[in-house]
Amino acid sequence: MTKQESEPLMHAHAREALAIEPIPTPPLGGQRAVVDGVRALAERGEAGVLAVVVETGGSTYRKPGALILLDASGVRVGALSGGCLEGELEAAARHVLADGVAGDVRFDTSGDEDRVFGSGTGCGGSTRVLLLPLPAQASPLREALLDADARGLALRLTLATAADQLGRGDALVGRTRIDTRRYRFDRDGSASTQTSALDAPIVIETRPALRLLLLGAGPETRPLLQLTRLLGWHVELCEHRQRWARFAEGSGIDRVHGGGPDALPALFEQGAFDAALVMNHNYLLDARCLTHLAATRIGYVGLLGPAARRDDLLGEIGGSTAALLRTRLHAPVGLPLGGEGAEAIALSIVAQLQNQLSRKGRDD
Repeated sequence: MTKQESEPLMHAHAREALAIEPIPTPPLGGQRAVVDGVRALAERGEAGVLAVVVETGGSTYRKPGALILLDASGVRVGALSGGCLEGELEAAARHVLADGVAGDVRFDTSGDEDRVFGSGTGCGGSTRVLLLPLPAQASPLREALLDADARGLALRLTLATAADQLGRGDALVGRTRIDTRRYRFDRDGSASTQTSALDAPIVIETRPALRLLLLGAGPETRPLLQLTRLLGWHVELCEHRQRWARFAEGSGIDRVHGGGPDALPALFEQGAFDAALVMNHNYLLDARCLTHLAATRIGYVGLLGPAARRDDLLGEIGGSTAALLRTRLHAPVGLPLGGEGAEAIALSIVAQLQNQLSRKGRDD
C-alpha cells in the first residue's frame, strides 16, 4: 500500500478516535480490588478484617495466599467459594471485629456429611483461613498492603498459628535487603515491638499485580483495558499521538507516557513489566518499539498483525536483534478463539496473557 493509499485509512481511524464517547471506568478486580477496599475503609475510619487462606487440601475454590476483605456488613471484596462458605466466614469475621483479636476458621467439604448437613458443595476439600484485624487507626498490615501495591512488589506474610499467638506476624515488602520494609503486627492488628520468633509460623507470599505495557493505542485498546482492569492488572500506555491516545480515555489506565518509542529506554529503567504489547497500527513505529524491546528482559512480547507483517518487521530490525526476541515474541498475538472485531481481539490477547503469565508463576 502506497502512502497515498494509506492516508485515507489513517484519517478514518483518527476520526473514529475523536468520536469516542465516555464510558464508566470498569471496577478493579483481583488483589488490587482488596487493596482499594482496605484503603476505602481506612479513609472512612472503619475497621475491617483481612481473611487470608493459609492452608488447603483437596479440591478448593481458593488456594493459599488468597485474600478476602470483610467489614461489619460482610464480605466486601473477594470470595472464598461460590457463596456456600461465605456465611460462616462472615460470622467468624464479626467475632473478630467484636473481640478485636485475630481468629481462624476451618472448612471441610470432603465428607459425605457435608453434602447433606453442611455446605452442600461436594467439592471434597479443606480450607483454613486466618482472620486478621485491620483497626480503623494505625494498622501495619494495611500499610504493608498499600506499600506492596504502590511499588508493584510481592507481599511476604509470616503468621503465627499457635493459639496464644494466633494472628501475630510480620509482613515484608521488597526485592533486596536494601529496599525491603518490615511491618510487624500483634493479634489485635496494632504495631508490635516484639522481635521474638513466631510460634508455628506459616509463610504466605502474594504475587503483585501483573504489569502490562501497551505500545500504541487503537480500537482494541478500550475493551482490552476493561478486561485487564477486571483482572486487577497494572497497565501503562506509551502513546505520543494525541488522537490515538483518545482510545484509552475513560478506561481506567494507570499511566500514560507520551514520549514515543525514543522514550522507551528510560521507561524500562524506571520499572519492570511482565509483558508488552506492540500495537501502534504503524509499521515503522512497531519496528522501533521491537528494537527497544529486544534489549529488555520482558518475558512476553505481543505483536498485533498477521504473520507476514511479523516476518517483515523482524527483517526490518535485523537478524541479531530479531534473534533476541524470537523465543518470547507472540505474533500474531492472542489465542485463536475465533470471532472478529476489537472486542474479540482484546479477549484473545487477554486469554493468552493470562495463560502464559499464570503458567510462568506456577513454573517459578
